[in-house]
Amino acid sequence: MKYTDSSITRKLKFHQLMVFEQVVLSGSMLRASQMLNLTQPAVSKVIHDLEVYFDSPLLVRGNRGVVPTELGELVLKRAKLLMAELRSLTDEVNAFQEGTSGHVVVGTLISASVSLLPKAIRLLKQRAPNVMVSLRVGQMDQLFPAVEVGDVDLVVGRVPDDWRWRDEANSLTVETLYSEELCIVAGAKHPLHASQSLTLEKLHPFPWVLPTRESLLRRTADKLFAEESLSVPSNVVESLSILTNLTLMQDQETVALMPYEAASPFAEAGLLKVFKLGNSLAFGDIGCFSASGRELGPAAKLFRECLKEA
Repeated sequence: MKYTDSSITRKLKFHQLMVFEQVVLSGSMLRASQMLNLTQPAVSKVIHDLEVYFDSPLLVRGNRGVVPTELGELVLKRAKLLMAELRSLTDEVNAFQEGTSGHVVVGTLISASVSLLPKAIRLLKQRAPNVMVSLRVGQMDQLFPAVEVGDVDLVVGRVPDDWRWRDEANSLTVETLYSEELCIVAGAKHPLHASQSLTLEKLHPFPWVLPTRESLLRRTADKLFAEESLSVPSNVVESLSILTNLTLMQDQETVALMPYEAASPFAEAGLLKVFKLGNSLAFGDIGCFSASGRELGPAAKLFRECLKEA
């Protein structure tokens, strides 16, 4: 069977693509039915109808759930783009009919999740209380593809040093928001806070929390030790979980490297204290990423404006 634009538009429905996308994301017909508030037989029928239309399986069913076939991956990729456009259309119609409303999905990294995003969300809610914000925390390697396919509207995080030469630079647009600094912190009663001539070498023997190896922040951490002719500490926990790191530092021994904006709220609350090493530690620019080939909906545009103001 040869497919045409006309035959696909007559046979396929947005509802079917939405169900198919949720089944793949959930990995289960049952979980998808719960998320969509449908019965499991109704979800199974949608998948069956799609597979009949394409005359080929779209999902492989196993003991651990369902995964897309090669054709299923192709359909899923385009379905995500269509769903992103549909979300933008919904936002625009609602904004026109009722005033500002809608839904914005924001991906974020550790450097922006504690300080910048809460400020931006508060501004957004003051101006448009009906806009729903969904946050997804992850690494760049996870979030950039999500922006490209429409799973995420915006990503807020550090602009990679090699951004201009990365493949994503051709499909994503970035707007710089501010320059970020790093700081070395510990619990407020760590014994070396009282040191008059503190150095990184003196902190080196203590337990450390460092970013995971695949993160941009970890490369910066490794460079920091190398510049002082020090090896990476041997007593290390690798973590990007702010709450976990905060709890670990309450032993008043553990030391951590954090973006200054991420550490500031906890320092102000008396839970952490920044070590004074006498020089600033540059982390890089924090920016807002979006897909260059897809126009943002009204809710996402408004949130981007709130980010700039925050």
